[in-house]
Amino acid sequence: MKIAILGGTGSIGKGFALRWSKKHTIIIGSRDPEKAKAKASEYNDILRSYGFKAEIEGTDNKTAAASADVILLAIKYDNIDSICKLIRPVLKDQIIVSVIVPMEKNYCYIHPDSTPLKIPVSREDYNADYFCYTTPSAGSAAQELASLLPANIELVSAFHNVPAKKLADLDLELDYDIGVCGNSMHAKNIIFDLVRDISNLRPLDVGPLETSAMIESLTPLIINISFKNKIKSLGIKFV
Repeated sequence: MKIAILGGTGSIGKGFALRWSKKHTIIIGSRDPEKAKAKASEYNDILRSYGFKAEIEGTDNKTAAASADVILLAIKYDNIDSICKLIRPVLKDQIIVSVIVPMEKNYCYIHPDSTPLKIPVSREDYNADYFCYTTPSAGSAAQELASLLPANIELVSAFHNVPAKKLADLDLELDYDIGVCGNSMHAKNIIFDLVRDISNLRPLDVGPLETSAMIESLTPLIINISFKNKIKSLGIKFV
């Protein structure tokens, strides 16, 4: 299978490229094709150091999407509209997978018990921050994508809660559950298989695309727990 990872030069894209390239043809997409080629070369070098045959390619996002069977959108939420406009002309029967999470950092003031409550007057007065899920008007990033893509394109929402650093470390055996949302069982079954292609990941059917907000919103929760409790690279396992 040919998989295009748009935004594949980022941290999460690297892990998918390295893990899937053992069984699939991987194309790294980027707004800057030269950057994509450089990252593809870097990923190939990593794979060769592990004794794997490496043939990852790099190109611009539109070209990558045009030749793929599956398109993974590993982009920032703010780029949803521009990426959809870019790839719409080359979409035929590709399955699109969204790992997009709309979130932002908020700040608050936590006063010590021994001092009176203080009202912060500047950013420097805040001593705590956290990430929160910013719900799009459509309900979720996946639902917003669905409204921007051609009606015949099968869209799946998945992989939001995989820690990027561990995904990219081929020395680590992963042990996570992957929630998968979508309205097409055909598309979800294909993504279930892609989940299983990464050793020790277990796909779980969450429901239709409308349930994507539930999975997307877990990402800022995991980040907050990880940061506040100094536990690196958390994921999710249902037991």
